[in-house]
Amino acid sequence: RTEWEKKSSSRPKSTKDICTMAKIWRKFKNVFSDEEEEDSWVDQFGEHCPKLSLKTRIICWGVCFGIGTFLSFLGGIFVLKITTQPEIFAALYTSGNLVAMAGTCFLWGPCAQCKKMWDSERWLATTIYLVSMAITLVCAFVVPPPWNVLAVIGALIFQFCALVWYSASFIPCGRKILKKIVAGIFSCCTGS
Repeated sequence: RTEWEKKSSSRPKSTKDICTMAKIWRKFKNVFSDEEEEDSWVDQFGEHCPKLSLKTRIICWGVCFGIGTFLSFLGGIFVLKITTQPEIFAALYTSGNLVAMAGTCFLWGPCAQCKKMWDSERWLATTIYLVSMAITLVCAFVVPPPWNVLAVIGALIFQFCALVWYSASFIPCGRKILKKIVAGIFSCCTGS
């Protein structure tokens, strides 16, 4: 990366600014090179996104977060029926997490959210979180009935841990703090 890209990426920008800056930079580079470069899917997607005010973004995020929390809560109600209907529990809990995560697209915009999710610091956490959701649904719908209850419980614990790790990746020093907390709990439990 060039020095200009490093400086410009450290400042928070709106989705419009990020997509516009990327286009300007590409056009500037094309003036001095012979190669023609097409717009990336992020730039193309950003052109078609509606421009929302900060108030509207916060309201939309709040609605998505509320719906996601409600779906997860409904899943919690079905935890009592996990032995007979683990599919409903797993589907509600996982869809609640997906809706809540999709709500963050309103805060930063879909272009910036995708860039943040797949950047070099958190692509692994994002991948593990999304895979954990898929594993939860596979355990609920594919694993045969006597074992699917245990598989769903294990997958949900894995999904929750992946959610915590993924969320900590967005908090400055969040992963370091989380590691210290887990190490402290582990040392208290083992007595060392």
